[in-house]
Amino acid sequence: MNPTAIENHLRLVLMDWAIIIAVAWFFGRLGKRLGQPLAVGEILAGLLLGPSALGFIWPKNWPVLFPPEAQQSLQLLGKLGIILLLFQVGMEFDFVHFRRQSRTVVGVSLMGIIAPMLGGLAIGRWLHDRFAPNIDFLGFQLYVCIALSITALPILGRILLEMKLERTALGAMAISAAAIDDVVGWVGLAAVTALATSKFRWLPMFAQIFGLALLFLLLMKVGGPALRWFWKWSLGRADRSDASRMPSSFLAVLLICLFGCCLITNRLGVFSIFGGFLLGVALHEQNDLVKAWRDQLSNFVLVALVPIFFTNTGLRTEIGLLNSPAAWLGCAVVLLVGAAGKLFGCWAAARLGGQPNRDAISIAVLMNTRALMGLVAINVGYELGLLPRDLFTMFVIMSLVTTAMTGPLLKWSLPLELRSLVPGYAANNARRAARAHGDGELSHVR
Repeated sequence: MNPTAIENHLRLVLMDWAIIIAVAWFFGRLGKRLGQPLAVGEILAGLLLGPSALGFIWPKNWPVLFPPEAQQSLQLLGKLGIILLLFQVGMEFDFVHFRRQSRTVVGVSLMGIIAPMLGGLAIGRWLHDRFAPNIDFLGFQLYVCIALSITALPILGRILLEMKLERTALGAMAISAAAIDDVVGWVGLAAVTALATSKFRWLPMFAQIFGLALLFLLLMKVGGPALRWFWKWSLGRADRSDASRMPSSFLAVLLICLFGCCLITNRLGVFSIFGGFLLGVALHEQNDLVKAWRDQLSNFVLVALVPIFFTNTGLRTEIGLLNSPAAWLGCAVVLLVGAAGKLFGCWAAARLGGQPNRDAISIAVLMNTRALMGLVAINVGYELGLLPRDLFTMFVIMSLVTTAMTGPLLKWSLPLELRSLVPGYAANNARRAARAHGDGELSHVR
């Protein structure tokens, strides 16, 4: 590519990036005012900018605003943002709670997989005969089960961060169960991919599981302690008493290690973002490092990079494909089975694990979040030819609706002692109490 072409491409990417940041910021805050996580507003921004809205209104010129070559570059930036977000999510959680509640976490994770899969088995034949009769049934059935069982780990983590629940026992259990869910889901997705390409073998799947376990063990026992030591050494060498600033030498080494972990998980056949999450977990005990990352880099990641990923999701979705009652019935069935499987299965497992009812409901609500990872899996199914266009749209809507349910349901189900941690909750209560007090005084005067 010559310098002029590079400059023209850069112009398109910068223009689209600026539009995405502006629209995602506006709709993210609008969604938050309506009780939704920022991610829901950002995905809505993508739907409005994409073929479902702007492309429908302005069909001839819409590709000029978001040409395919610019979208590819933006997708790379968005993936980088998700890697950095998952690294922060891993660092932000206190996994002492996981060690105390490991049996409950495993139970919630298993039921979060098994119950939706059973739902997928129940509706798979009907969906296949009605919407995908020309697709191999076994591959289609397995894919539907996997797609319904995945939890969106990055969005779940971001919701917990926004609601200040990341260091609670409830938050640690939910994120740990979601991490197990997603690893199992991606290994299953890899198996379905192998089946679809006629190269299905069991040995590579076991190799993936062993490789991930070995990487996690090495990070916890060797990589994490070494980086924590280097962090302390870097601070001492820089003669800084303020740990809120990260030395450039340490940042360089940290990024090299982060990208290396991502390359390893990618090589294992599991998505690169898991490498970032595992490294973050290995560093979570170093609180001053977590604070330095949050103070120095977190805002850029959350404002400039992560919204690109969510907005690009909307750019690839076309709701107008559901243009018949039968299609909308299929969409309703997919949504009902997907939500019921996660909510009931995870709630039952948490209760059997000894959790109070409100805690169990809250964990189930969090596990029902699917948007990011669910949408990645849905796109894989579409590219493999296991999902026709109308079913692709149904599963996208299911992922978005289950995510939109999370904020309101979580605020309703949270235990009373955790509600005070949620930003704005105490202030809203005070305003309601003040209004009630004022009405009472007015009534008394009358």
